[in-house]
Amino acid sequence: MSAALPEGQGQGSALIVAGDRGDRRVLFDVLDQHAFDEIYSAKDIAQAREFLGPGINIDFAFIEFSEDVREATAFCAELLAHARRAIPIIGIVGAVGDGRNRAGFPDCIREWLSGPVRPADAQASLLAALAERPVEEPRAVAPAAPVVDRYRFAFDGSLDELALVDPASGRILDVNDTFVRRSGHARAQLVGSDIGGYDFVVAPEQRREIATRLANESSVQLRVRKPRAGGNSYPVDVSIRNAMHEDRVVQFYTFREIGELSRLQETMAALLGATRDESRDTAEAIVQGVADWLGADLVLAIEAAPDATSQSKIVGAYRRFDLDDGVDANCDGLSRALLGGEEVLLPAHAWAAPVTDPLLRERGFECVLGMPVRGERNDCVGALLAARREALVADPSVVTGMRLFARALGAELELRHARAQGRSDGLRDPLTGLPNRLLFNDRLNSALAEAHRGGEMLAVVFVDVDRFKTINDSLGHAVGDQVLIAVAQRLKSNVRGTDTVARYAGDEFTLILRHIVQRDDVLRIAEKIVRAMEVPLQLADGLELSITTSLGLSFYPDDAVEAERLLKQADVAMYSAKGMGRNNFQAYVAVSEESHRQRLALESKLRQAERNGELRVFFQPQVDARSEDIVGMEALLRWEHPELGMISPGFFVPLAEDTGLIIPIGEWVLTAACREARRWQREYGLALRLGVNLSPLQLRQPGLVQTVGRVLHETGLDPRQLDLEVTESINVKSIPNLIETLNALRDMGCGVSIDDFGTGQSSLDYIKRFPADRIKIDQAFVRNIGLDPDDEAIVRATLSMAHSLNCEVVAEGVETEQHFEFLRNEGCDVLQGFLFCRPLSVASFDNLLKERARLLGAGGARPA
Repeated sequence: MSAALPEGQGQGSALIVAGDRGDRRVLFDVLDQHAFDEIYSAKDIAQAREFLGPGINIDFAFIEFSEDVREATAFCAELLAHARRAIPIIGIVGAVGDGRNRAGFPDCIREWLSGPVRPADAQASLLAALAERPVEEPRAVAPAAPVVDRYRFAFDGSLDELALVDPASGRILDVNDTFVRRSGHARAQLVGSDIGGYDFVVAPEQRREIATRLANESSVQLRVRKPRAGGNSYPVDVSIRNAMHEDRVVQFYTFREIGELSRLQETMAALLGATRDESRDTAEAIVQGVADWLGADLVLAIEAAPDATSQSKIVGAYRRFDLDDGVDANCDGLSRALLGGEEVLLPAHAWAAPVTDPLLRERGFECVLGMPVRGERNDCVGALLAARREALVADPSVVTGMRLFARALGAELELRHARAQGRSDGLRDPLTGLPNRLLFNDRLNSALAEAHRGGEMLAVVFVDVDRFKTINDSLGHAVGDQVLIAVAQRLKSNVRGTDTVARYAGDEFTLILRHIVQRDDVLRIAEKIVRAMEVPLQLADGLELSITTSLGLSFYPDDAVEAERLLKQADVAMYSAKGMGRNNFQAYVAVSEESHRQRLALESKLRQAERNGELRVFFQPQVDARSEDIVGMEALLRWEHPELGMISPGFFVPLAEDTGLIIPIGEWVLTAACREARRWQREYGLALRLGVNLSPLQLRQPGLVQTVGRVLHETGLDPRQLDLEVTESINVKSIPNLIETLNALRDMGCGVSIDDFGTGQSSLDYIKRFPADRIKIDQAFVRNIGLDPDDEAIVRATLSMAHSLNCEVVAEGVETEQHFEFLRNEGCDVLQGFLFCRPLSVASFDNLLKERARLLGAGGARPA
């Protein structure tokens, strides 16, 4: 920047009040670029009032007036009273034109924006407001200094070309560095000259029109050609706004070059607006979108003839007022070329090209652009044609944009054709009865429009059946069909009725999860789906088949706002899940390649962790439900990396499983935990039961029983104190000799617990045959005690069943007194959770036992 704020001085604090999440994000980014010290964001007036407390000074505000104008007006008065001075406030209205009639709106609103808020509009409004905001300590400037010195940091720092203009004379008062650099003229030459000079197409009559429009509109948008140093020119968009500065009306001119990125952004905005406008015919909306984007005089959307006996027809048309309908019928030559699969790209001198139809030449069209419209099978289903009387600057993004519009039109024409055939034939998968790709895409666009209007979140889930090709090749397509039908049924049974499940292609399924409050809700659904898929599938011939799925998740608007990009990101996340060993789910992360590199680096670090002494065993106490005295503890693995700090077990334990490192790490945990348990027995006279988890990979090791025996011998721990925990979701048939292994451990004197009980799919017969001494109720059920009667019923049933089988019951996740009272009253034996104690390091557990001994010494008796 050519000038900066005094050191330590920022723009102060800003407040955003907007119901739409996307609008809040745009406004936050714009404010953040202008060095505001604090930015407060609220979704409504009620939340915004929380920021009017002591110690918070608001210096600038964006406030939405779309819902309750009276409440927003009252809040403006409260805000000004809180600030005790006049501060710039920019109003936001719901749609273009809502702010034109300002009757009933407060006078304190300096500028108006229309939603959805565009970054360029927000930037221009902010600059205008900064120009008129009083500065408490103005810098000393020379008398001839331009009027914008008080906000020079924002003016010169902008990447857009900015000019401050006297509306009466049209004279330039000041320009920023970007303007000077691109024009090739010195600042002294520019300041004082006419804005219509230097070949700017802003003539005096245009200025009068601009002044008239600004009396009723918040801004005026033009497209002109601006000279470049060296003599040539380039197209720019011009945004003009009024602003008050020291009782003087000035005009801000913002010049923005129409480069490739800008055109693509314009294209996506126009396309998104066209496809989301549910009040209009989609084909007509696409045509209007092309017309608005290109400034076209003629746009036609043509549907190809369905057969040789029919004719193609126009399904959407835009014509300027001086073009009669007859122009449509005289484009036969172009139509045939486009429907034959040719692209027509004539950005200039189109009237002279041989392919142009006679009438188009007569009308003098300089620019003609045409795209064949292709369907799902890459067949030509229509054409999209646009023409202008002015030439268009050749730009690759123009071609890309037309292709995007053509693709959207293709989807619409395919959908129309499918609807004409009937829902069962054209929009549903004949095998599963689910919506097919076409209907899914239609529903996704509708869901995105709904989410945008309501400021809600939605999720897209990509589901792929693991190793489906192997199943198809080895067991046949009939079995493959059974698998696909089962997957479809399980997906439908694990989502809500308002959600969408579709068969996207082959063994790929897609889901739309609407009305999401927080991301964790989707993660829970994904976890439920993964677990549901693990249930063995009973085939028609009596055989049992294990299937698993990999899921990828993406979120609107956090990850993307366009349907195609959301799907792509969910697909990327799904392949990330496959790379993590399959049978899991992953949410999309924007730096997936970087995450992959990090995972490889972390794997390398994990291999060295035991050797470097970075692994830790923490212990969480287990207490008797009646006496509340400590009777045991569960050993929990932690990794404390010297550079990365504590690394979540939820990340590195699956990594250890995938790489096989869980086998040596698991043996280390068992040895370290048994050694500490034996030491505490010697020092405190406590024979605490020790729970240690065994992973499925450890249970597959043929020498597991010998390993446990050796560890017990080396550490001196009584086998009766060791409780080996096995998760309920382990499939007996997938692990050879599992029952025999567990029986051998029990014969040695060790106990066996079924961990996470209730989350798997075990049958009563499975539980009866499983050699278990204890059942641990999963914390997912315990935490819902007092909230969900169904989960309470599950807990009661588990207690009754376990006691009938002579099994002790341990409840995990006990966090409140309500949990404690319910479980004790229902006869639970042992409790574990944060209500009693968090997981502790060895030193902290030592201190806990010392304190227990001190209290018992003072009381003179030890609890039972």
